[in-house]
Amino acid sequence: MNSNKLVLLDIFSYSCMNCLRSLEFIKKIDKKYKKYGLETILIHPPEWKFERISRNIVYSLKKHNIKFPIIIDKNKKIIRKLKVDFWPTQILIRNKKIIHKHIGEGDYKNLEDKIIQLLKVKAKKIFRKEPNYSKFPTVYCGKKKNGKIIEIKNKKLCFGAVYIDSKNKWKPGKEFLKSIKNNSLLTILTKGKIISFVAQSINKKPFKIDIRLNNKYIKNLIINKPQLYNLITLEDEKQHKLALTTKSNLAIYSFSFQ
Repeated sequence: MNSNKLVLLDIFSYSCMNCLRSLEFIKKIDKKYKKYGLETILIHPPEWKFERISRNIVYSLKKHNIKFPIIIDKNKKIIRKLKVDFWPTQILIRNKKIIHKHIGEGDYKNLEDKIIQLLKVKAKKIFRKEPNYSKFPTVYCGKKKNGKIIEIKNKKLCFGAVYIDSKNKWKPGKEFLKSIKNNSLLTILTKGKIISFVAQSINKKPFKIDIRLNNKYIKNLIINKPQLYNLITLEDEKQHKLALTTKSNLAIYSFSFQ
């Protein structure tokens, strides 16, 4: 890294919907200002254990057509030095000094203004105002992130909780909720139009899950590698009841909405 260059560090993990959503704005900034001297680098700390494996990261970068140089921060040494414990985060550095830092999504207009100021660029801005993006919270399934797992038992559903048909069919873990029997049923309430989850096949054998919306069968989806999967894309942002039926050995880490 050239210490005299203006460097934009984007703290990013590949299964994080917030990071992937934020990265689309970072791509626009990089495309516009790299010719003026901006250098964009991704720092990839692991949110989950499977994100410590380099081949999983490389696979996802190809899948999402991400071509930025990337530093894999396997043991989180870099982000600790940068005093970051949440991502996405954007940091501007010049001469080894942090000039600007923003934690979380948003603040893209302010980031662009800072880059223009530091590079002394006279160009038409990308963001005349802060762009809109989804702000729905992630719903987690593991104990590590205080996932709220409830047996359904005809209870009224609330957004933010994950409802299972029986404790005998699901096993909560530190990072994920695992199905331990076939025909295990899980239900959530949705927000937004695009519903995704982070999941994997524990035994590394691909298998299908069934997806239902408001008690109507929609499709099946093949689960294999640990990654973010799109479950369904809706026509409206109304709240819906989404149900998954799965075999054993499905690990679900989180649900995200946009």
